[in-house]
Amino acid sequence: MADKAIMTVVNENNEIMDVDVLFTFKNTATGRCYIVYTENTTDENGDTEVFASIFDPDDKTLTLSPIETEEEWAMLESKLRDYERAHGEEGLLS
Repeated sequence: MADKAIMTVVNENNEIMDVDVLFTFKNTATGRCYIVYTENTTDENGDTEVFASIFDPDDKTLTLSPIETEEEWAMLESKLRDYERAHGEEGLLS
């Protein structure tokens, strides 16, 4: 099994936490880079909660920016479904 990529983040409550990076990718149409990660928590349905953000790979501090459009969310959900199929994981999307 490959080592997991771990990222340390500061959440909206200024708490420092480690999260698992599921994958990153660049959308060639927009030029934006995305990171998809999890705190390994589950929602009320037992599905793993997954988060996604925009990032600049050249930013040394890795500042995460919110995803703002429905089109980006739709594209990310498609990528996450592909990830679930490739890794045999279910419950990442509710």
